[in-house]
Amino acid sequence: MATKTITIKESAYRALAKCKQDGDSFSDVIEREFSQRIETGADLLALVALRRKQGRGLGLAQRKRRQKTAA
Repeated sequence: MATKTITIKESAYRALAKCKQDGDSFSDVIEREFSQRIETGADLLALVALRRKQGRGLGLAQRKRRQKTAA
């Protein structure tokens, strides 16, 4: 499996870390939360911006975890 090194803001790192589940890698989180085809960092940023504009945040998986902890 090929890997790439990326640089992200500290706030983006914290957002990804919040989405991690036991045993997850950051790649697992990105693939789960952003199931649309993402080829570049710009694609990822555009998708995040779109989801924020739509009020969807990081996605369904994160909302489900929040609902479970609130119940």
